[in-house]
Amino acid sequence: MLTNEFDILWIIICSGLVFFMQAGFLCLESGLTRTKNSINVAIKNITDFGIATILYFTVGFGFMYGSSYSGLIGIDQFLPTFSITDPKVPVFFLFQLMFCGTAATIVSGAVAERMKFGAYIIITAIISSIIYPIFGHWVWGRLLTDLSIKTGWLGKMGFIDFAGSTAVHSVGGWVGLSAMMLIGNRLGKFGPNGLVRNITGNNLPIAMLGTLILWFGWIGFNGGSTLSLSGNVPGIIANTMLGASGGMASALIYGWIRIGYAEATLPLNGALAGLVSITAACQAVTSAEALFIGFVAGILMLETRNLLESLKLDDAVGAIPVHLTGGIWGTLALGFFANLDVIDTGLSRWQQIKVQMLGVVTCGLISFSISFVILYIINLFYKLRVSESAEKQGLNFTEHRATTELHDLFSEMEYQKVTGDLSKNVSIEPFTEVGQIAERYNLVLEKVRANIEEKENLTNQLELNLGVIQSDLSTARKIQSSILAQEDRIVGELEFTIKYLPLTEVGGDFFDITELRPGLVRVFIADATGHGLQAALITMAIKTLYESLKRGKYSVHELLKYLNSEYLHSFENLNHFFTCTLVDIDTERNKIRYASAGHPPQFLIQGKNIIRLEKTGRIIGVTKKTEYSSIEHDFPDGSSLFLFTDGLTEQWNVDQVEFGEDRVEEFLKQNENLAFKKEIEDLLLIQKEFLAGMPLQDDITIIGINRKSRAT
Repeated sequence: MLTNEFDILWIIICSGLVFFMQAGFLCLESGLTRTKNSINVAIKNITDFGIATILYFTVGFGFMYGSSYSGLIGIDQFLPTFSITDPKVPVFFLFQLMFCGTAATIVSGAVAERMKFGAYIIITAIISSIIYPIFGHWVWGRLLTDLSIKTGWLGKMGFIDFAGSTAVHSVGGWVGLSAMMLIGNRLGKFGPNGLVRNITGNNLPIAMLGTLILWFGWIGFNGGSTLSLSGNVPGIIANTMLGASGGMASALIYGWIRIGYAEATLPLNGALAGLVSITAACQAVTSAEALFIGFVAGILMLETRNLLESLKLDDAVGAIPVHLTGGIWGTLALGFFANLDVIDTGLSRWQQIKVQMLGVVTCGLISFSISFVILYIINLFYKLRVSESAEKQGLNFTEHRATTELHDLFSEMEYQKVTGDLSKNVSIEPFTEVGQIAERYNLVLEKVRANIEEKENLTNQLELNLGVIQSDLSTARKIQSSILAQEDRIVGELEFTIKYLPLTEVGGDFFDITELRPGLVRVFIADATGHGLQAALITMAIKTLYESLKRGKYSVHELLKYLNSEYLHSFENLNHFFTCTLVDIDTERNKIRYASAGHPPQFLIQGKNIIRLEKTGRIIGVTKKTEYSSIEHDFPDGSSLFLFTDGLTEQWNVDQVEFGEDRVEEFLKQNENLAFKKEIEDLLLIQKEFLAGMPLQDDITIIGINRKSRAT
């Protein structure tokens, strides 16, 4: 080992490959976390290696490879002086340093999105200076003058961990588990009744790139652990590739069967679990055995992920299932499958299995207990977790004052919210999706400013028709609440009962009730894609266009055609659309005429007879080449209309069953002489019982319209 220049060159190359794995971890973890925390995760992956280098050089290398005290700990080689003429020790130090950095960075993913940056530095210091070097001495301790002589007590007993399934990956996994248990789960990860909310990473392709980088770097991780460029290296690398592929395949296939679809992180974490598991025995198993070890690791990874969720433990990137479970399985698999002649420990098969079990248990005891006790004590005086407000805002800004274009946009919107000053447009970051949102938001602001400037009575008009809108509009919520007049009303012979339930502070539904002339009322109800602020901006665009068209001499289907054309002309790059229904109610002719652009079926009620009003044209905002038609129905005294957005019907319970239009129709059939105010509340209560604790998934708007009998 390290006996010639080729060996030294090989280990230097492998050290570079293992160092490149830091880039893989950076891409993997930042891609699997949300945008507001991605910079924080990336900074941790850079910082931990630098901290690990300093501490491993200062004390860690001495504890691990210094002269052994009873096989427990090294007692010299602290701050070692490396010879410039003898490269053996500095090359060995360099390669072992890469392993130390890998163990430290594993923790980053497990505790992502809620741990203070300073607290993570403390964890890196604990791993690099205490836990990894001490356990590493027990497993890999050797005389620096003769690397073939083992000095650690576990190594002397015959424990084998070729490249660190336990010594590197399980160590990082155990420390990550203890830290994860101490700081708790991310806000919103677990809901009531055991509901697990998936928090999707901001850039899964980058995460997958990180996986490929790690896969590539593992060539050096396992191939360099020979400490020589021997004939064993090609077989070791081949087994490494097979283990990774087995883990990827089993996780994808097994997960596909379990959850019903090819979830994006399955091949990613499956491949990594396979790599971790084959690391312990890649030098001593056959290719078929390597494939099998990786295959089992992929299944165990998924089951561990499910177990953690059932225990309500939040691992942000899957570090525990990959590194801890994969490490344990790989270490035990060596005992089951390794060629005893190759590992040459002098133990029988059963004895080898027992010593492998001892090593796994020992690693868990020292890594988990030391880290838990130290971090528990530190947490009493210095909280490891960020505040709730900091977590909601994101660690990029709260920990590092690093902003993104999305954060900058929200800051400008927040300024408008606080000051009510809408005189200036928000800044546009070109060539980004956020820039597109900002551009459309500015268009809305310009429309509002133009209308205010051109029409002095705009405020009164909006107060009359759509609720109070103040000249000092401060937030999108105020804008939307002002244009949606939600109070019940009577217009001529028509009684309107209105229920509006936005999913968040602002919603994507819009409605308008306008008396075109005595005896003729026009009702418009629309549902824009998306939720929250973005959907509210879309509704403002819809409102602006509709206001300019609604009093024209257009029939309902002509108005939809012009609305579609104008919307696409103004917002064709927005990639958003909306459904709507438009109804003219003529009480002088006892008729209604309606047109629907992709909207759910609405209900016309005439006694016990219920008529479904189906769509008569395509969704608005898809293509200019579309036609709309309208249909006329009788609407005598005592008739009713029940209009709603799909938030009423397209709600899913825990069994993935939709509430559906049929339930609404059946409810309407069971209620005669509809007054709507009570019936709407009863219907929403039925929906709540149907969902059985599941949260609403969309905005809900309901408009009940009764025509009063002239006789009464």
